[in-house]
Amino acid sequence: MKPLIFGETTRVPDVRTLYDMREVIADKQWLKTAENFELYYMYRELARSKEELELMQEFGLRYDITVIPPAKLGKEYIKTAGHYHPKIPKADISYSEIYQVLEGSAVYILQKAGGGLKIADVIAVEAQKGDIVFIPPDYGHITINRSEKVLKMANWVSRDFSSLYEPVRQFGGGAYFLLEEGFVRNPNYCFVPEIRRLEPKGAELLGLSKGEDMYELVENLQALRFLKEPESLTCMFETAYC
Repeated sequence: MKPLIFGETTRVPDVRTLYDMREVIADKQWLKTAENFELYYMYRELARSKEELELMQEFGLRYDITVIPPAKLGKEYIKTAGHYHPKIPKADISYSEIYQVLEGSAVYILQKAGGGLKIADVIAVEAQKGDIVFIPPDYGHITINRSEKVLKMANWVSRDFSSLYEPVRQFGGGAYFLLEEGFVRNPNYCFVPEIRRLEPKGAELLGLSKGEDMYELVENLQALRFLKEPESLTCMFETAYC
């Protein structure tokens, strides 16, 4: 994949390959003979100008873009590896994140661990171009591209942590796999609830109009302070996902 030019910044992507994700692939029979190939591309810390990049760094935030071409992983639609976020220092709540679909469409699977081998909640959000999706505190998440078009999505996130992949990897994937026949529970969890299917509600909660580019929040980074202090805006997440 070529470098991405974004304003005055140029970034070479971090690349996720099939073999990087072998533990979380549903179709193990297909995986036995599958050759390694590139699945998706992550362009981190983008900004239109040096001044905006410095502003983001000062505020402790990062803007990234991920590109996921259409593909099938055996019977499963292409997806991200899936991860959780760590707890905020001196708090009993994890960091949050927001995504926006720039091109194509996405299915976001959000899951909340319930302790042990149990999952307490699973949410599926189908998002189209321009939609914004919140990742609430304490929820892991996986992005799926089940379309025949390239999915390009952006995210705003705190720059103060590294994502946790092991909580998903140790169970062989998320609570559900999206296969050709639909959602299928991952049998490695002892309890997984029914999926709650919800609509994306992010734009209005951020004060944006539907379809408006959320990068423009660089002009008002205070609107994104919940990414570093999610406990201050729990009502926002309740509004989005109750």
